[in-house]
Amino acid sequence: MKKTVFINTAVGLKDIWPIEPMSKHIPNWVKNAKNDYIQNKDVKQRHVFKCSGIADLYKTGFVIRSWHDIEVSADQLNVQVKYPDIGTAHAVDIHKADEIAKHLPKKPWSCKSILKLNTPWHLISGEKFLMLPLPYADDHTFEACQGILDPSISTEVNVHLYWNKLGVHIIPAGTPLCYLAPLTKDRVELEMRDATKKDLDWLQKRHYINKMSFNLNIKKMKEFFNTYWK
Repeated sequence: MKKTVFINTAVGLKDIWPIEPMSKHIPNWVKNAKNDYIQNKDVKQRHVFKCSGIADLYKTGFVIRSWHDIEVSADQLNVQVKYPDIGTAHAVDIHKADEIAKHLPKKPWSCKSILKLNTPWHLISGEKFLMLPLPYADDHTFEACQGILDPSISTEVNVHLYWNKLGVHIIPAGTPLCYLAPLTKDRVELEMRDATKKDLDWLQKRHYINKMSFNLNIKKMKEFFNTYWK
């Protein structure tokens, strides 16, 4: 596939909070570092602004943003959430500290439970993507859990978050949540669309494959994905 297509199942989301290139979300410290470098460019110096490894992070990949407000109340073990009535029963799930989240390492000051934000986006691509925390972010209230998103196994774009600050905080709609980096040297062309009839047909059939077995039949899912989207 030449294009990476993000399918949206929530009417209006694509127009208000679209998927965006990482280049549109360069943190403030980078801009400050650039100004500092320019002001001192006549001085021989080792400067972070000249680091190509960091600069290239902001030239590739995409940013997933929150599609609604979320109020998060966290203590050391548990987290509770509130969000507007957006017509979805499970827009946010919680992986509790003594359940699925218990074996994952967390920072000593972080909540032991993990948030799972279920977005209306589905990703159709022949490439795999690294899902990573926002690189060198200005704010550390939360950070995305790391993993590989393989659309041939799951097209869902769901973001898991470590919660680093205890107390009550709000994630406003449109807040950048994570960084999706394609695992390819080739240029990835971004396309977004509201779900078409074919897209909805895929989602229904995918749902069946997800539920037909006690454990996900990854082989069947991959075969169906590659046949359907060839």
